[in-house]
Amino acid sequence: MKTIAHPKIFEDTLSLNILDSEYDWQTTEPYCKEEFFEHIDTLVQRYFYGFRHPLGQKLLEGQLNSQALKFLATQEYHYYSGTTWWNACKLAQSDTLAQQRLLHAPLLDELGTNLVTPQGELAHIELFMNYCKSLGLEEKDVNESPIVPSVVLAVTELRRIIRERPTFESLACSNLVVERMRPAHYKKLLEVFKSKYTWVPQSGLRFYEVHATLDEDHESLGRKIIGQYIYCKQNQDSIFSSVLRSLCLRLVMYDGIFNAISSSETFAIVPWPNFPKEPWPRPQGTSNL
Repeated sequence: MKTIAHPKIFEDTLSLNILDSEYDWQTTEPYCKEEFFEHIDTLVQRYFYGFRHPLGQKLLEGQLNSQALKFLATQEYHYYSGTTWWNACKLAQSDTLAQQRLLHAPLLDELGTNLVTPQGELAHIELFMNYCKSLGLEEKDVNESPIVPSVVLAVTELRRIIRERPTFESLACSNLVVERMRPAHYKKLLEVFKSKYTWVPQSGLRFYEVHATLDEDHESLGRKIIGQYIYCKQNQDSIFSSVLRSLCLRLVMYDGIFNAISSSETFAIVPWPNFPKEPWPRPQGTSNL
């Protein structure tokens, strides 16, 4: 990671850690497939928030107390609750029937495979709610817990990108970043739960167990579809910028959560009904699940 001084208007009192990369924005010649994905993988491995952000590091070092772990869960709940919509939008934005068929399985995973077989998994957000409950939180408290502004912005911006941008950009934003890194991240996290956060029951960790293996398939699937679009440098630039935005959004999200845990004064909002969708229209008598 490069550290550079900020321009002189700040008299060099501020330094910035730059998400550096060898990717060349100026060339008009496209990279070959292998080299292009190598640039992405290198960037993501260097700066994935779960490993590089101070909050992610403290989590993996077992340094969060029960209150901080609960607060982190209430913030991440609103992030994870968007995954069904993200996968539905990927399907809707697909360019071919073949892509739709490929993207059908990840959507079903998120919605819960118990839709098609009684022995299937619950919806992933239900698994995460079970994790929250295993920490001692009530469902109502999780749904109505105040959320910091960085979570609001990350959740709504990710939804906008995946709803409005081409499929290859939305897949780059998710499959090549978080789904690329989650298996290793969650395998490490499960070890930490076992050794450090021993008060969290094993039954509450199914969400992490599932994603420790399932996202390996999702990452490969995204790479397969994205590979169909990297024949020109313009598309490669769009994909690479999506990866950068994805990393930035999640780093910013963790900035806000970490600041709330570390600071005595932090802004937050109580989510409006139907968050993050518009407050109206909404069905009556239903929870966020």
